Amino acid sequence: MANQKGGAGKTTDVIHTGGALAARGHDVLLVDIDYHGGLTCSLGYNDLYYDTDRTTLFDVLDFDQMESVNDIIVEHKEFDILPASEKLANNKNIQTLLEAPKSRERLEMTLDELEKDYDYIIVDTPPSLNVLTDNALVATGNVVIPVIPEKLNANSLQIFAKQLSSLEQAYGDINRIAIVCNRVEQNAEHRDTIEEIKSAYSLPVFEIPKRTDLSQSIGEGVSVFGFGKENQRVEDARDLFNEIADLFDETFEKTAPEEVEA
Repeated sequence: MANQKGGAGKTTDVIHTGGALAARGHDVLLVDIDYHGGLTCSLGYNDLYYDTDRTTLFDVLDFDQMESVNDIIVEHKEFDILPASEKLANNKNIQTLLEAPKSRERLEMTLDELEKDYDYIIVDTPPSLNVLTDNALVATGNVVIPVIPEKLNANSLQIFAKQLSSLEQAYGDINRIAIVCNRVEQNAEHRDTIEEIKSAYSLPVFEIPKRTDLSQSIGEGVSVFGFGKENQRVEDARDLFNEIADLFDETFEKTAPEEVEA
């Protein structure tokens, strides 16, 4: 999940898509390479984000420590998590990574050291086009692009498209899977922007209404699929993210071990 604009809903989409896939029986790993640590902290692992004395995601991007990635994965009730670290927010650390050999291939090499064979690995990225985002795109070779359907945000998709094209010249094709329009309101600006996006990009476009109940479950450290509260808004949210999960299973030709009830 990547887009250089902040507030586009990347972290929310990662958590609930991961929850949808896990609920149908897939083994899922969520990777938080965002220097803000939004996914890590939203799911209740603030202590890991701020503990810079431990081995962290930044550390295992080093050639000599990549095997240690297996030691820092957290087992959540729904999925596994490779948490972010405050070290990712250190400009000196990022500059060191940027200047290092194979700087944009480090995450791919690290994930190759995983002992568990996950069905899906979903990476949450920072709101910027930097070496961390590049690592996520190169490692996965796929991207889902979250966006708020407002004119300025939609225009940023063109900048992101240029970044993807630049990476592809060096690292091969990156599959654009879908665009997810978050916090959609029933007004002219949002409707017009969504239509422009659909016209400009030959991709599936998902619409997540602003009224959809997404934050309450994250406040309890789970996706809407791990949330104990049942109401129509929760059911609607599950339906929406099940549609995204359906596209993932279709795209990657995976059969869900069991269908989620929503």
